[in-house]
Amino acid sequence: MSPTDLNAPTSALDLERLVRPAIRAMPPYIPSLRRSPSGRHPIRLDMNESPYGPSPKAQAALAAFDEAHRYPDFEAVELREALARYAGAPADRIIVGAGLDDVLNILGLLLIEAGDEAIISEPTFGVYRSLVALAGGMPVDVPLKPGFALDAEGVLAAITPRTKLILICTPNNPTGNVLDPAAIEQIVAAASCLVAIDEAYAEFSGVSHLPLMERYENVAILRTLSKFAGLAGMRVGYGIFPDALVPHLWNVKPPFNISGASAAAAIASLDDLPYLQGIVARIVADRDALAANLREIPGVEPLPSATNFLLVRLPLADAGPVVAALRERGIFVRHFGHHGLGPYLRVTVGTSEENELFLNELDTVLQSYLANR
Repeated sequence: MSPTDLNAPTSALDLERLVRPAIRAMPPYIPSLRRSPSGRHPIRLDMNESPYGPSPKAQAALAAFDEAHRYPDFEAVELREALARYAGAPADRIIVGAGLDDVLNILGLLLIEAGDEAIISEPTFGVYRSLVALAGGMPVDVPLKPGFALDAEGVLAAITPRTKLILICTPNNPTGNVLDPAAIEQIVAAASCLVAIDEAYAEFSGVSHLPLMERYENVAILRTLSKFAGLAGMRVGYGIFPDALVPHLWNVKPPFNISGASAAAAIASLDDLPYLQGIVARIVADRDALAANLREIPGVEPLPSATNFLLVRLPLADAGPVVAALRERGIFVRHFGHHGLGPYLRVTVGTSEENELFLNELDTVLQSYLANR
């Protein structure tokens, strides 16, 4: 027998059968592509990142960080205290994670098991479906109403004995609008489960639902430092949770899920708020200028936004080809070809120079596409 025969497997091993059925059936969350087919330096207007990066104090903290050989603080005490001062919430109600995705996964691990339900309202943040499915649960979609308004009555009617969680994103991603606070409170007041309010873009809207936690015991507030603080690459998110859930969250939270460098950068960022508030004001002003310029392109209509991005309707049934053509030119924006968003692209507000390049390329690509249809 040859060595090749000796090394040959005697039977095919189906490793995929070992994978949990819920994982095999789970819809993937597909982020934006990160490579430019053109070979040009890409202009990244697709992931709602800050174009200005971390604050000066955060950059200094990262440059001075010299404890990469040490495990970080398991309880992230200093970071949680800094977040508590910033948010105006007790530190002992705050759980931190490696980005808001991590906090969402911790919450799903805490609440959801096979057969449980979580209510979402599409179109919304695509990670929600994945986190529910990861735990073996069933996402129940109560779609947003025309104008991307929250359907409070529909959400409440969808609650069953298996409903563990309602996820509400406001300002909503990818639509950019603030959902009606009265509709949110209507849901919170009547729901028999936890209502988690994702405020990833709260700093751009100036709207927070933290006061609801003073009146209702079934509210959690979820936030991130990825957007306004320019720390997307450092992965720092946090949640403010009801007292009754906090001990159990500590039981399921992964140990050391915030690196020491990330914690140092986040703490320094929260000590540099005047700078960050200036960046937010600049992004908001640039967003409004970008929206005004987009309206000058025939048939193009940006929707009102309270975030650092714009959802933009093109005069097409499917904006996908235009988004692909922009990518070929090194400009990355997003297209969501579902939930009625076929005609739309989503563009992150970049620097003024990036916004100008996007505008020029969009006008060129769109007019060429329309002329050749």
